[in-house]
Amino acid sequence: MIEDGRKHLIMGKPIQVNCPVRILQGVLDPDVPWQHAMKLVSCLAQDDVTITLVKDGDHRLSRPEDIERLLKTVDELAAEISAK
Repeated sequence: MIEDGRKHLIMGKPIQVNCPVRILQGVLDPDVPWQHAMKLVSCLAQDDVTITLVKDGDHRLSRPEDIERLLKTVDELAAEISAK
């Protein structure tokens, strides 16, 4: 699986997704370091990319305040898309 995954690496070149991107990343995530999210942001060719680092957030971002932040982000993005 790991060897096969290496054949499909995409982070070395611009990534075109053709939509707004919102990333919420816990800084205390032991599984996906926040630096990986920053690298992904640098690869996204879109202008409309926002990353939110949650300083005390973990991998799941499942605390009530995390869920509230996630829902607010979805609502804001939906409003932004509807306005276009």
